[in-house]
Amino acid sequence: MEQDIGKALTYQIKKEIAERYFGYRKIIEEDRQALETMICDLCFLYEQKIGRDIARIYVLLQDLNLIDEFLRLTGWKNRPFFDQYTVESSTIMERLLENMELRGWLAYAKFANLFLDSYEKLYLDMFEYRKKLDEVLEEAQVIDEEIRQFKEKFALEEIMNFLNTLDRRDDLASVLGENLPAGRAEDLSSRLELVPVGDLEKSLPKVPDLPPPDKVKSSLKDLANRVVKFHKEEVLKAVGD
Repeated sequence: MEQDIGKALTYQIKKEIAERYFGYRKIIEEDRQALETMICDLCFLYEQKIGRDIARIYVLLQDLNLIDEFLRLTGWKNRPFFDQYTVESSTIMERLLENMELRGWLAYAKFANLFLDSYEKLYLDMFEYRKKLDEVLEEAQVIDEEIRQFKEKFALEEIMNFLNTLDRRDDLASVLGENLPAGRAEDLSSRLELVPVGDLEKSLPKVPDLPPPDKVKSSLKDLANRVVKFHKEEVLKAVGD
């Protein structure tokens, strides 16, 4: 009778430890899955929206010197999303400009406004990107703290040593879930290791903090003037005149 009670108590202790261990672990794993979704959304925003915005700027500026001047003005390094074929393709230009509203009477005014509107769209999408990036990095820090506290609370080797004092049999699988292989505590610990997210910012696209449109309006207009001066044919094509 006493032996049966002892076995029942041992089983209950093991069950409670396993439930708490995997309960906390499941929360962390669900948070990591949510973080992966956030990262996918962030990369989609960068590739599909910001990539399209800056490609639109390229096709409007045409000239590599003007493109590089624009990038310096706005703090970009290198030439993100640059492709020479994109700049020269009339079909791609038409596609990039199809949802942009034309404002003004003369071709120059239409082009200048189109260029300013294109920058404003880039600026707003970049603002959204940086906001979402901050949310991703903040969530990564929360998860790393959860993992730190989890490891502090659940030192697996110590748990296994304690369980072995209750029952000398090698029944790690039944202790931590029937689907887990039995084996040494050290081996099981490595299998169940939770790796911190770490410095996620290094692996995500780096973007500058763009100056607000009103701060660079005169410089952008100057760029538009020079495009009109040296690429009149492309300007007329862009504004449909």
